[in-house]
Amino acid sequence: MALYLKRATIIPLLKRPGLDKEEMKNYRPISNLPFISKLIENVVARHIEEHVEHNDLYDIYLSAYCRGQSRETALLKVHSDITEALDGGPMTALMMLDLSADFDVNRSPNSTEAFRTFLWKQGKALSRVKSYLVHITQCVSVAHKTSPDVSLLFGVQEGSV
Repeated sequence: MALYLKRATIIPLLKRPGLDKEEMKNYRPISNLPFISKLIENVVARHIEEHVEHNDLYDIYLSAYCRGQSRETALLKVHSDITEALDGGPMTALMMLDLSADFDVNRSPNSTEAFRTFLWKQGKALSRVKSYLVHITQCVSVAHKTSPDVSLLFGVQEGSV
């Protein structure tokens, strides 16, 4: 994938008029991604979602990212399970694990393992996902001057799908 499609331009904007322009904490970083990049991401995301739904790859208890599911349905399921467990025995334990921010802190070669395991065993689709997750860059633009590009070692650009 062309590198310019994976380049975010960060533009610092004042949070509110009248704030001190010399204080960095008064700025909000706005990430601008190329339009074509956002378009491609949305198309690919739609294709992945259709593939997962068509092949029934969602876990039956998954609430996030599923149509018709919400926090409420997840909480109702947890509440039901806890109530049933309390009725059946002397002890109940709940362990929760949230991997939703995995790409914010990890982009190792293993971070595409979920794609390989659940979506594609091999081929062009997997190599495209892997290629998208490397060589991501960003720069900062202030007063029509732009910094050199910096590679992101973790995560993806803010605002990407």
